[in-house]
Formats: sequence, structure tokens, C-alpha cells
Amino acid sequence: MKKVLLQEAAPGMVLAKPITNAAGLIVAGTGLTLDEQLIAHLVRLGKSVVYVEGAPGEGITKSLAELEHELHARFRKVDGDPQLLRIRDAIRRHLRNQNGVSR
Repeated sequence: MKKVLLQEAAPGMVLAKPITNAAGLIVAGTGLTLDEQLIAHLVRLGKSVVYVEGAPGEGITKSLAELEHELHARFRKVDGDPQLLRIRDAIRRHLRNQNGVSR
């Protein structure tokens, strides 16, 4: 089971936990496959996350450029801190190694 932001939910994902409305009534049960119409309905209900079947991180694929952009965004406020910049650079090297990029 993994927790997914509703904005990142995709048709075809299968609910691992039921979704309830404000009154506590089930509006989508465990095992239900998400489709665009159901996702839109959950957005209208004000839901922000769903629990779907699968391991955490399963199926997530981002390019190296996307990962480096996210890394830069996370460390953008610490440009003056040498220790945190070393951590950022170590993470960048790790990402590049995982993606088969040397230096």
C-alpha cells in the first residue's frame, strides 16, 4: 500500500483503503480502480490523498534532469551554508551514479 497525492493519482490505480466523505460514509471502496471521473469526484469532495495498492515509489520514474531540478529547489535557500552544499553535491553525485552518468 502506498499513499499518493490525489493530484498524482492516475486512472488504473487500485484503492487499498476506502475513501469516506465528511459524514464518514464510504464513497469509494477498497479494490476500486480509479478512473478520471472518480478522481475528479474526489477532488470535488476535497480529498487530498488516496491509498493505493503497490509498494511505495513503485512506478515512479523521473528523468535525471527532473531529479536535479527538485534537488536544486530543495536546497535553494541554503546557498551560503557550505555543509549543506556538500550534502546537496553528494546527493547529486549519487543521483548521477544511479543514472549511469559519470561526473
